[in-house]
Amino acid sequence: MKTYLAMALTPMLTWTSSNFACTLYDKINETNYHLNLPDKQCRNITYMDGRIIPIRLSYPQGQAVDYSWSGPKISLRIYYVDATYNIEASIDKSTYLRTENNIDIYREPQDDIFAFNGKDGVRVFVRNFGYTWLARRMHRDILIIYQYQKDLMGFSDADDFVMQFVNKAITSEE
Repeated sequence: MKTYLAMALTPMLTWTSSNFACTLYDKINETNYHLNLPDKQCRNITYMDGRIIPIRLSYPQGQAVDYSWSGPKISLRIYYVDATYNIEASIDKSTYLRTENNIDIYREPQDDIFAFNGKDGVRVFVRNFGYTWLARRMHRDILIIYQYQKDLMGFSDADDFVMQFVNKAITSEE
């Protein structure tokens, strides 16, 4: 398979592409991250840090787009976290209030946290963030964080949408 250098994003990172796969090589951590995306979508991803992959998803297309995209979008960040990361810690200091429509509601001094199970059974934690919702969840050993306009869709639909992309895009980690 012919592989070529698609883009050098920083001195520490290069993207290579072949058919429908991107490979991100993080020299600092000596790790390869593979995304199953077409070349065009791969080029739309901007690097932030060795273990963080930011992606802007077009809605309803579900494709990685660049910053010129003017339609509805979901900001997605894929974080490769270590084994000590505990997503449940986000509600440790919160007070459970009630459950409505299979969504647990917790109260923090300044904010409410909404928690529900995604279709895969994984807990998803959602916070109010201005005019948007900010959601966190795990996928294997990967932290998935996504943000979207409140009027775009409900919690469960947003999680399903993001996870359809994540399940197709994340093929492996070396």
